[in-house]
Amino acid sequence: MAKVFIDPGHNYSGADTGAAGFGLKEQDISVLVAQRLKPMLEKNGFSVRMSREKITDVVAGGLSASLSGRAQAANDWGADIFISIHCNAANTKAYGCETYCVSTGGNAGKLARLVQNHMPDETGRYDRGVKTANFAVLTRTSMPAILVETAFIDNYDDNKFLASSSGREKCAAAICKGVCEYFGVEYNSESEEELMSKEYDELKAKNDSQDKIINEIGVDIQSNKNDIDGIKNSLKRYDYVDENMPAWAVPTITKLVTKGFLKGDENGKLNLTEDQLRLYTVNDRAGLYGE
Repeated sequence: MAKVFIDPGHNYSGADTGAAGFGLKEQDISVLVAQRLKPMLEKNGFSVRMSREKITDVVAGGLSASLSGRAQAANDWGADIFISIHCNAANTKAYGCETYCVSTGGNAGKLARLVQNHMPDETGRYDRGVKTANFAVLTRTSMPAILVETAFIDNYDDNKFLASSSGREKCAAAICKGVCEYFGVEYNSESEEELMSKEYDELKAKNDSQDKIINEIGVDIQSNKNDIDGIKNSLKRYDYVDENMPAWAVPTITKLVTKGFLKGDENGKLNLTEDQLRLYTVNDRAGLYGE
């Protein structure tokens, strides 16, 4: 499993903070892009570490310590490649994306070209190409290292792109595609939104299945309730010939009480069930009790 070290450029505070424009801060955007990139790389089978996991992280207070700390962390981990993520800034007029390496030859140059090839296609930003520079994070790392300038934070159009969730997603996808190509890995094209949609569909299907089971249980409960109500009704006692007794049973029971065939207990209660009422009524209609 190849090991990719992601370095979200700059710090939340201190000496090594980044550029700013239209309310955005480079140190924040670099982390937000990295947070998109990390799960993409992991989805494609890479082991990933980051110099800054969240926006408020600070690698080190001083500039030199901050830069060397990032490179040293990648070296200590034994990363296979190093990717530093930044936002550019110039004169508000410049725009587009570019990727830096120490030399265009070798593996670092290859990685830079592959990532940069995807950046303009994926993001729609102007292609400023691959450039060389002796940035500290590129010279102090012991593995192929690149620095990606995603867009110009002080250019209005580029800034709007960086400010959007979809824009940062596209930057991450472009870098991930370049990394996959560098290692000869087939890129898994599922975006975070697609993965979330798939998870939603799976969860919905599971909930629908559970709803079906719950509905079936509800039917069984209602059926059992009906059976219980039937049993309760069959066990209901009718003590007197009154409005509580079913109308169809009143003539027969009245006759039997009048003739003395039915007598209540010491309190005059007949204590008859519905089944008994039906039996007496059927016998009466058969003429067993006379006129």
